[in-house]
Amino acid sequence: MIIAINILNILSFLMCCFNIKKFVHIYQLKDYNFFRYFKFFSKIYCFFMIFTLFFAIFLTILKNFLIILIFACFEIVINFCVFLGLINSKKTPLKLTGKTKRIIFLSVLILIIPSLCPVGASLNFFVLFISPVVANFLNIYDKIKNKIYILKAQKKLKLYKPKIIAITGSNGKTSVKNILHKILSSTFNVQCTPSSYNTPLGISMFINNSLKAETQFLILEYGARHRYDIKKLCKMFGADYGIITNVSAQHMQTFKNIECVYLAKRELSLHLKNKLCVYNLDNIFCLRMFIEKDCCKLGVKQNCNFNFDPNTYLTNFEMSFGSKKIKLATHLLGRHNITNILLAASLALTLGVDEQKLIDAVKNLPFTPHRLELIKSHINILDDSYNCSQSSAREAIEVLKNFDGKKMVVTPGIIEGGKMQYHINFKLGKMLNICDYVIIVGNTNRQAIFDGLNCAGYKKKVLFVKDLEQSKTYFNLLNCNDTLLLLNDLPDDYK
Repeated sequence: MIIAINILNILSFLMCCFNIKKFVHIYQLKDYNFFRYFKFFSKIYCFFMIFTLFFAIFLTILKNFLIILIFACFEIVINFCVFLGLINSKKTPLKLTGKTKRIIFLSVLILIIPSLCPVGASLNFFVLFISPVVANFLNIYDKIKNKIYILKAQKKLKLYKPKIIAITGSNGKTSVKNILHKILSSTFNVQCTPSSYNTPLGISMFINNSLKAETQFLILEYGARHRYDIKKLCKMFGADYGIITNVSAQHMQTFKNIECVYLAKRELSLHLKNKLCVYNLDNIFCLRMFIEKDCCKLGVKQNCNFNFDPNTYLTNFEMSFGSKKIKLATHLLGRHNITNILLAASLALTLGVDEQKLIDAVKNLPFTPHRLELIKSHINILDDSYNCSQSSAREAIEVLKNFDGKKMVVTPGIIEGGKMQYHINFKLGKMLNICDYVIIVGNTNRQAIFDGLNCAGYKKKVLFVKDLEQSKTYFNLLNCNDTLLLLNDLPDDYK
């Protein structure tokens, strides 16, 4: 009997070791945040794991080897089925960084402990569940290494002394950063972080590996999922100038409510007490920050008319700056991109960029990949798949209205809405009433979007697919000059 139990303990240990990568992968997708990691798992799964722990304790007290053997077999079968349901991502595979390898190694060591006791087969699965979090907590090496890495970046900033332009907001940070980089580069030596590097380690990596001594301006994105994240970034890297793009219901799972988002973004404004900050006054929360700031502030408000030319794909508009009236044209699409240009242009003009250089730079602005990027083929493709919020979805749909022919949208909806998730996607469904075809991807927001469409009296075609790949089978419904909008793309940890 004891030999059989030991064999099952070894079998369960090997099964857990084989599956540890899946749990570490989920932990990585959740940015190594244990709250988000545990929240990923269903209540039924969490309950089963806790039940497993208590039953293992009960079996230890009971010391009935037959019951231990039976329950161990039951555990192995049940958990094998559970493992099959966990993600096995092809879109965003597990990144085997040094940190990830250390977490996997420590997790395996942790799994050895329960395997040494008679109820190891029962305990192993609970320990597997919590092992990535425990391993990360015990991983002191990475904590020390990260601290040294950040200190190295801070030292390099002090040595080279570039002026820091910090950009924050619920969305639009990367777009404004890229626009500002293009405009300022016409006059100054400028660098900016690539992609969406907006965390302490991401920013430090760029500074340590890429910052040049001759750089006059360094443009940084400051991202946040919690209060005081931006305050920490300001203290780490500083901010000589700032831009606050907007405040909206983003990352509500961690912020809980819009007021907390506002307070988090305001941290940049408070840090720039006696330094220049540019605000989007079309956003009520940014307007509130603008009013609260006593000096060194610029406000941008879109009260101009603009027109989109479908033949040249140019949007023409006029910018007022002091007594100047500057006529601008851009290939970027949407009202929100005009606001992004105005935010960047206002700071650039203040810093001394010539008017003609500004006009030329704005006209030659490239699309930011996957952010309302226009791809011309036999159909028009509007790729807005990088991220999605209520405001950006509204702007994308407004742009879609400008195109002739049939209109198709492919969307999984808006995620991380917390308690407002259903309401947000219900409103999205109502907005999609203008489309000829609506393809809803996955199950996360399917019902909310469908209910919104029904509420708006939508009578056209709604299609349901499990992933983006399956949605491609319906693209042949579109003909020449029709338009396809790709609105958001679900991360791997959503279905």
